[in-house]
Amino acid sequence: MNIKITADSTCDLSKELVEKYDISIVPLYIIKDGKEYKDSLEITPKDIFDHVAAGGAITSTAAVNSADYSQIFSQLSKEYDAVIHINISAEFSSCYQNACIAAEEFDNVYVVDSRNLSTGSGLIVLRAA
Repeated sequence: MNIKITADSTCDLSKELVEKYDISIVPLYIIKDGKEYKDSLEITPKDIFDHVAAGGAITSTAAVNSADYSQIFSQLSKEYDAVIHINISAEFSSCYQNACIAAEEFDNVYVVDSRNLSTGSGLIVLRAA
């Protein structure tokens, strides 16, 4: 069985681990000065630290919406027998709910609430991979 593991960007896995274990990362949105950026694709932690150090406002995040998840799941569900997506805890973000809504469209997409964030979620993702 060909299984794809995916996770949201809050799992904080290094690029090296993501590549080594062939994990697909779905970026949350980082909001800086009223503009949305895709986490780790359009903005990095260093960009955020530099912004705040220069006196900029603290950034915030926005959840991945169900349309974004649908697009990703649509592509992966055609390539793999199963797609397992591991989310940041539903207690911290609406990502889990949005992923579940999107997953209803597919018979082979399964969404897991990690009940964690950051490296706690990342360890679950690595174990699954």
